Amino acid sequence: MNETWLERLEMLLAGYSHLGIGSDVASLNSSELWALYLYLSRLADE
Repeated sequence: MNETWLERLEMLLAGYSHLGIGSDVASLNSSELWALYLYLSRLADE
């Protein structure tokens, strides 16, 4: 897997668009984006 975590976050956001998170992403700082990435990654692994 060569993509960065931000690229993977974009893919996860697309896959979980029904959660309505996409519109809020622009206002998040990098640590909040990292936390969101970890959360969505865990959801994807279930």
